[in-house]
Amino acid sequence: MPIFKGRRPPAKKRPFGSSKPGKKKRVKKRPPKRVKKKRVVKPPQPSIENTGMESLFLKELIEDEKLIVVVLTNGEEVRGYMRYYDRDVFSIGPADGGPKRFIRKSGVRYLYEE
Repeated sequence: MPIFKGRRPPAKKRPFGSSKPGKKKRVKKRPPKRVKKKRVVKPPQPSIENTGMESLFLKELIEDEKLIVVVLTNGEEVRGYMRYYDRDVFSIGPADGGPKRFIRKSGVRYLYEE
């Protein structure tokens, strides 16, 4: 066996990618898979027609014959008594005794009791 002074012996040829003998190969750990969150299905918000509160309020206005003010989308105010209501329309009998007016709900900004 040859003696080497001050130098390391030449390394044995190993196949590419192999590690040194005696050392364990480090294995890269994969990050854990992300768990897909389940979508929470929320129940739809009840509409005004489904709750019945609008019809209850309008029915109360008719029975009590309360004077109301309806403010339209164009800013006009109509004063009178509620006579009739439907899903899309309601009727107001003006306080001064004029003819009834049918007003579409889509044209109303808000209404209040006077």
